[in-house]
Amino acid sequence: MSMLRRLSIPRSAWSSHPHWPTQTLLLGSHDSFRQISRQLITQTAADDHVDWVALVYPQWIWGMRRHEAYEEHKLYPYLTRRWGIDFDHARQGHQQLHEADDAVRRALEQWNRDGHRSALLAALQEHDRVLDEHLEHEETRVIPALLELTPQQFEDYRSRSLPELMRQLDEAEGPPERLPGSA
Repeated sequence: MSMLRRLSIPRSAWSSHPHWPTQTLLLGSHDSFRQISRQLITQTAADDHVDWVALVYPQWIWGMRRHEAYEEHKLYPYLTRRWGIDFDHARQGHQQLHEADDAVRRALEQWNRDGHRSALLAALQEHDRVLDEHLEHEETRVIPALLELTPQQFEDYRSRSLPELMRQLDEAEGPPERLPGSA
C-alpha cells in the first residue's frame, strides 16, 4: 500500500472547506483534551485543588483511551484502506502518551505520599507536550482525509461498522484511492 506523503488541504484552509462543519467531530474531542490538560497544569502550578487534579486525571485518561481505541480500531484502519495513509507515527504517539501517563501516575502517588507537587507538575507538563505533538500530527493526517469524503461517504463511515466499511471498499474496484493533490 502506498504511503500518502502530502495531504491536499492545508490546516489554514480546513475551516473554509464545504465539509468542515459536519466532518470534523474529532477536533472537538481534541480541543477538549488540550483544554483539560492545560487546566490540570494550571491547577497544579497554582497548588490550587491538587485533590481535584488527582480525581479528574484518571477519568480524563479513561476518556482519552476510549477515543484512542476508536481511532486505532476504526478510524485508522478505514483511512489506511481508503486513502493509503500510514498511521504508524500516530500509533507511536499513543504509546508515548501511555508512557507519559505512567509518569503522571507515579508523580500522583509521590504527591499523595509527600504533598510536593513539583514532580507532578513536571509530569503533567511533559504529558501535555506529548499530547500536543501527537494531536497535531494526527490532525494533519486525519482531517484532510475526512474532508475529502463526500457528506454521504462520511455518514456511511460514521454509521457503519468497520467490517461493513471494509467490505464496501473491497467491492469497489482498484487499489486505495489517493487524495487529490497528493504526491
